[in-house]
Amino acid sequence: MRRVDLSAASGRAWDVVIVGSSFAAFFFARQLRGRDLDVLFVERGPFIDRETQLATRHEETPPEVAQENSSGQRKDWAVRYQFGGCSNCWWGNTPRFHPSDFNLRSRYGVAQDWPLSYDALEPYMADAEDIMEVAGEDVVDGLTRSRPYPYPPHTLTRAERRLRAHDPSWGPMPSARATGGSRAHCCASGTCSLCPIDSKFTILNGLESFDDERFALLTDAECREVQTAAGQASGITVRTPTGTSAEIRGDFIALAANPISNAAILLRSGIGGEGVGLGVHEQVGQFIWIDIPFDNYYGGTSITGLGYALYDGPFRSDAASVLIESWNAPPSLRLERGKWLQRLKLKFVAEDLPLTENRVVLRDNDPVIVWTGHSAYAYRGLERARDSLDGLLPFAHDTPRFGKFEPTEAHLIGGTPMAASAEQGVVDTQCRVFGLSNLACLGASSFPTGAAANPTLTIAALSLYAGDQL
Repeated sequence: MRRVDLSAASGRAWDVVIVGSSFAAFFFARQLRGRDLDVLFVERGPFIDRETQLATRHEETPPEVAQENSSGQRKDWAVRYQFGGCSNCWWGNTPRFHPSDFNLRSRYGVAQDWPLSYDALEPYMADAEDIMEVAGEDVVDGLTRSRPYPYPPHTLTRAERRLRAHDPSWGPMPSARATGGSRAHCCASGTCSLCPIDSKFTILNGLESFDDERFALLTDAECREVQTAAGQASGITVRTPTGTSAEIRGDFIALAANPISNAAILLRSGIGGEGVGLGVHEQVGQFIWIDIPFDNYYGGTSITGLGYALYDGPFRSDAASVLIESWNAPPSLRLERGKWLQRLKLKFVAEDLPLTENRVVLRDNDPVIVWTGHSAYAYRGLERARDSLDGLLPFAHDTPRFGKFEPTEAHLIGGTPMAASAEQGVVDTQCRVFGLSNLACLGASSFPTGAAANPTLTIAALSLYAGDQL
């Protein structure tokens, strides 16, 4: 992929212009390889190579996100403005959404159903797992797979083996931290946001999977608006850090930035209807530390296990699904002689529902998140999980210690939701904005609902699916 400057990018028309350069952008572009298309990626931030990131600990300085927070609790939002986006700092967890996550309304009477099913996206989930060389176990909690994971799962911790013997809904965390393939085997150091050995999949180390000689990259150019003519998108307007503006023409425009930016671009452009920006949300997490009478840890990666005992069932008509993560690093040692490793570190991760009062708005033409708090539904799910904890542990243990609710799960969702009609959402099943067949919104902004599971694999699968439809 060649680099181009603003003059070259704006001096011609492109077959496809993709705004962003992370999972949504590149997995969409992968389906365009070899199709004789001139494709331009437009990235708001700079290109920062891996060596520079390591030298500067770049992941420790995320950009600020403007918000009006009336929740009474701290709320952080994880975004990255650089080539590869959040692929540079994610932890590599790749559990699948369950089939029930796609039809909450018809099963449990809450939120909205996706107009796409698990079965429609499943082959693309498998493709994404192959591309990212995911390590996983083929059958966990009964999920149907069309083919095996490309690489075996990481080793479970000592406590996780006991948990699994008691309840088969426990299993290894599917992970894009390598156990084989083209990248180094995970070192289990627990520094996954900036992997010291490049074991975790990123766009930077995965570029070969997306390569095409007709792909080009423009960096340091923020997309501000989508231009339209004769009922179609005709291009985008970009602005550089120095304030220079330019128009870039394209036959097809794909917005694949983070949900905040996707919504802001549509709002500035007057495109997408009244639903644009509404319902931004993410999961809510809570750590638990439990002292146990045997040595734990010695797992194969940072987050080795996950439990589905609280993930699905009729309770979801009233309380959120909760995924249980078991952590191997950092170990949170017991500061008692001879008992250093006798601790279990878990995390409850609860799904949240999109609330219309939580939204992206424009202030002085720049985005602000209006945040009123997580839903009562999410907190009821966490309360149910806490009440259920003793029954999930098949060994003696001290009284669990619960942490505060985490300020972010780094999984921003919503703002341009997919729906069956323009009255219900912003984009259709191909992620095209209703009324503009050559404008797409990709990534988690198009999710009608989230899930307790991490969204990255579903982001990648949905982009592969949308690319196939082009």
